[in-house]
Amino acid sequence: MLWLVMPASGSCQLLPGVSSAGSGPIAINQPVGRGPLARNKPDDVRTIQDALNRVTVANAAGGPMPFLAVDGICGPKTNAAIVRFQQVQLKIFDGVIEPNKKTILKLNEILEPVSDEDLKAKVRLALPIVARAIAAAMQNLQAVIASGPAATGPAATAADRLNRHFRLNDLKAFEQSTTRIELFSTYLRFNAVIMNPELFNLTALDEFDLDKNNPKIALTRRNGFFQEGQKDPATHRRLDRIHLGLGFFASRVTPDFAAFIILHELSHFVGRANGQEIHDFGRGWFNEPFIAPLKAAERLANADSYATFAQECLADKPDKPPFVESRPGGLAGAR
Repeated sequence: MLWLVMPASGSCQLLPGVSSAGSGPIAINQPVGRGPLARNKPDDVRTIQDALNRVTVANAAGGPMPFLAVDGICGPKTNAAIVRFQQVQLKIFDGVIEPNKKTILKLNEILEPVSDEDLKAKVRLALPIVARAIAAAMQNLQAVIASGPAATGPAATAADRLNRHFRLNDLKAFEQSTTRIELFSTYLRFNAVIMNPELFNLTALDEFDLDKNNPKIALTRRNGFFQEGQKDPATHRRLDRIHLGLGFFASRVTPDFAAFIILHELSHFVGRANGQEIHDFGRGWFNEPFIAPLKAAERLANADSYATFAQECLADKPDKPPFVESRPGGLAGAR
């Protein structure tokens, strides 16, 4: 796998808890409905109840009538409404709405179409944070490269951060030195794409496009930046783009979280300064279960390690931010 992977009712009725307008793509964290997959978290259930009611308001087929109470309880009426929507709109009958599957995509298609302008607006909010994080990472690397390891001061702080996120202290002394320079060159590469895209006859927004058929947050081809104009023969997606899906527009994706996502995807997209690809060996903060066992070589080729190092340098503290999630590597941990 090379890809790395938000009424025709006949009478007027009061709408119990129906939103007056959309507030961003419909997104849930856990499945809603019936069967062993369903978790039916109250916030997720309310999201689905409200969305199904708005299907009826939008005069689209498959919405409930009478309207569902938006109470966060997945009872018989909500389950029946889910099944009816699936039967009418999708000809499927499993009765469960999952975060990354067809039913949530269809709800978004009906209720929350996202435009390219929406994409640009959200990316514009995140890019200044991305730029500051990259600059902070480079400043930390410069401090330790210029003076070498030290007991105190900025060089010592930077060395500690590099050890936490990349385990450079596991390497031999000469390897640590050359790796610090390589890391600086890698972040310099990131910086050129974000801050100086005119060098490549681009604007920063040209690196991103909207994938309306992708319910997840983002999708990127490794080292895709260097495959200008090429397309995947199977999907016809541009290889030289970071593709942002509906999940990127969920309300939980704040500008800070969006910046972290872009840092992660930029790692895949641009790769290391030595030309090697950056993969997903694990996701999460440096001390979490899917990152802690990774050796230096794996962390130096791991996208979240680049994003978390830059995040710590930007925040100037080692505390994990709430939007960093612990997940396994590969597609199993895809956001």
